[in-house]
Amino acid sequence: MCLSDAVLDEYFEVANRGKFKKYPDFNRKANEFIEFIKLKANWFIPKETLDILPDKDDNKFIELAVEAQANYIVTGNTKDFIFTEFRDIKIYTPKEFYDKWIKDDFF
Repeated sequence: MCLSDAVLDEYFEVANRGKFKKYPDFNRKANEFIEFIKLKANWFIPKETLDILPDKDDNKFIELAVEAQANYIVTGNTKDFIFTEFRDIKIYTPKEFYDKWIKDDFF
């Protein structure tokens, strides 16, 4: 897993949105999981600024993937990630990723 300061900030911001308050203990569990990710991730400082996504704030994910020379991005954001590949980086939904890389290995 790859991480940058900008992506980490986004994870915390999204996890603490008001719409999740209706789920008991979501905030605490989400923040604990993000802290776990911080400890396990490979950290990068993206050098290239990109402007390719409709939601300009989401370009940070592509920038991180490019800097990390990632093989793929897994995102549920199909509204903004409207393509399946960028610079040889495959873009999967969580289901696509599960079906391609995980399902047959565990079941």
